[in-house]
Amino acid sequence: MPKLRELILDFFRSETKIESEVVAILKESYDREYISYSFILHFFFYFLLLLPPYFHLIPEVLPFLLGITVARLLLLIQRKRKDKYLKNLIFGIGMMADGLFYVSIGYALIKLPTLENFYLSNAYLMVSSILILLYSMRLNKLSCLIGAIYFSLFHLTYIGFMPETLISETSFFARAFPILTFIGSGFIGSIFIINKRKNISSLYRLSEERRFMQQELELAKKVQDALFPKDLVIPGLRYKYYRENPNMIGGDFFDFVQLREGNVGVFLTDVAGHGISSALVASILKVLVSTINYRNKLSPSKLLDFLDERLVKDLNKYHASAIYLFFDFQELKLRIGNAGHPYLIHCPRGDSYYEIETDGAILGFNIRHPIAVEKTVSFGSGDRFFVYTDGLIESITSSGMELGTEGLLQILNKHKEIRKIEELEAAILADIKSDFGIDAFLDDTMFLILEIE
Repeated sequence: MPKLRELILDFFRSETKIESEVVAILKESYDREYISYSFILHFFFYFLLLLPPYFHLIPEVLPFLLGITVARLLLLIQRKRKDKYLKNLIFGIGMMADGLFYVSIGYALIKLPTLENFYLSNAYLMVSSILILLYSMRLNKLSCLIGAIYFSLFHLTYIGFMPETLISETSFFARAFPILTFIGSGFIGSIFIINKRKNISSLYRLSEERRFMQQELELAKKVQDALFPKDLVIPGLRYKYYRENPNMIGGDFFDFVQLREGNVGVFLTDVAGHGISSALVASILKVLVSTINYRNKLSPSKLLDFLDERLVKDLNKYHASAIYLFFDFQELKLRIGNAGHPYLIHCPRGDSYYEIETDGAILGFNIRHPIAVEKTVSFGSGDRFFVYTDGLIESITSSGMELGTEGLLQILNKHKEIRKIEELEAAILADIKSDFGIDAFLDDTMFLILEIE
């Protein structure tokens, strides 16, 4: 009962602005579908000529059926008209066709008034409920009810012309029973229309929300893209980076920290999670790195300690891995601080790529102090460093296994003779796709190639 009450209230309640707009947009297309399907369906009416008593009355009944065909064809031809004309045509020509169908059924009983034909006609008349339910393809709330009332009035008229012999042999309930099916069909069809209108409005709202979110994501992507270094010249260092985010934006981020005396810091982080929240945290980390005390920028361990404390204090629900590289071009030394991040990969000039193992814990949990143990290595002209996020090595290959560090080192060493880092980037991506069958990265992925000039 509560559900029925809700449906009745839905029928009489005023539409919201969104519902009105959506219905106005879609009403014509649904009306055209109704016209097309009703045209196809009416051909089944000709099967009446194969049923008793109509096969005895083909010359008399056939003109009614041909009239239905003409009416439905006229409606089909006019289906491209605008809404207000289309609505009038459906109620005018459509109702005329439905009336002809009703008359074609009732005619047999008037012509051959037997008790057997009465019950046959009643059964055939109840088929008219299909025509009423067909109106539920439209979005007009009154369509089915108007159809039900229309057929009910026809039937009351039909009862009025029924021969006295049949009236005396049948009960009023038997004579009026088709009206119950008409009204019931009108009610069911109206419920269907109400629910359909509600569902369409809900889908429209979801579509609008999705479109809005997509616009917000595109804007967020532009903002995040603007935060990445572009055409930045770093004296003594060439670089090339690649990044891919399945969700348009993500928590993988890197930045250069330009220092005095030509030295430079390289910060790269991978914030846990995906999407907008991770991207925002990554942006916050960028700001923190940019504004941190200058002395801390010279010490990877202190810089990472500071970020760990801030994440715990300000964003205790988020954690991230990070690596900070301090290139000292005066002493040709690289100081590495690694907070739970994949190891830095180094390739001395003319040699092979290998991992530099470091010790550190992930940011955001305040696990230890210092969060990372610094490690120092020497570098020279032509040396290359490869730093990346775990999305690269966790990608699933065609064999069903992760690419892994071994697979990555295999690719890097295969192309260690390539002179230009731009060509190296292309070769890495090509091998990942061709040799390992990885067409797309499922996680946020970034790698950065650094070469000492």
